[in-house]
Amino acid sequence: MEDMFTILGGMGTAATETFVHMIDELTPAKKDQDYLNYIVFNHATIPDRTAYILGNSTENPLPIMLKDVQQMNLLSPKFMIMTCNTAHYFYDELQAAADFDIIHMPRETVKHMQKNIPGLKKIGVLSTTGTRQAGIYQKAIEGFGLESVVPNQEIQDMTMSLIYDDIKATGKFSHEKYKNIVDTMLNDYDCDAVILGCTELSVAQEEYPLYTEKVIDPMKVMSQNIVDGLYN
Repeated sequence: MEDMFTILGGMGTAATETFVHMIDELTPAKKDQDYLNYIVFNHATIPDRTAYILGNSTENPLPIMLKDVQQMNLLSPKFMIMTCNTAHYFYDELQAAADFDIIHMPRETVKHMQKNIPGLKKIGVLSTTGTRQAGIYQKAIEGFGLESVVPNQEIQDMTMSLIYDDIKATGKFSHEKYKNIVDTMLNDYDCDAVILGCTELSVAQEEYPLYTEKVIDPMKVMSQNIVDGLYN
């Protein structure tokens, strides 16, 4: 297949499905041939990234992800997207093994926000504890000269429950719980905007959109960038 990109997904599968749906919905297609060419690696058995980063598991996801990248090298894609924010903890090693560009979703998201949100200074980060502890979004935000804000333990625990107990485990979630988390970041923490730094939160935002000018979904940003041809 020529003129295509790859998606390293399965982390989790519902988030990957949401991402593919976003791309297809945003593509201005009037016939089959107008859609984009892409290959999805829905590698659902990749070990949990957060558990490994936090030291709760000895199963290192990196060797498995590296094998996926090596397989993708044989396909010669234009670029690759990972539908997992926490997986960007391994970005440097994966990019070193790739013969193509791996798009860094956190950096691209902050770049988009700085360009499109007037007066942006303070960004709240909702993510897995692994992404938070690794500082994946904090580093990206501070790299653009902006302030990052993470929630207290109560809201972090609520966010992890939303991600793991609800969306990953059942595919369903409480709209009230999700809204409470977002409202806390925007109101109690006085953030100018909030990044949904976990793709399961992207699933929540897709089903129950909140404050779309202030709640920024990285997968939505990446989908629009791909459709606009920014990575060609």
